[in-house]
Amino acid sequence: MLVRFAVAQLEALTGKAVSVLKGGNTAWKAAGLPVGAGDKALLLPRIDRYRHPYESAGDSAEAMQAYVNWEIGLVEQLDCHGTHGFSVLTA
Repeated sequence: MLVRFAVAQLEALTGKAVSVLKGGNTAWKAAGLPVGAGDKALLLPRIDRYRHPYESAGDSAEAMQAYVNWEIGLVEQLDCHGTHGFSVLTA
């Protein structure tokens, strides 16, 4: 329902006519029209979401290990500064 409020702005931005599908995506799918899922169905890459530091286009296991190493190294980095008031909890 909110898309109706964006029609004029989209037309102004694109210089093209914009139509609103009655029933939205549900109606599109119910009509048997093609649908896609996941990142491969997007026209542009997603830029509106938080990516974890270990997410990368390369080897995810290697990226995760690099992230864990960075996290473990934080304690030593904090110790070098000595002005933070941080201490490691021990059991």
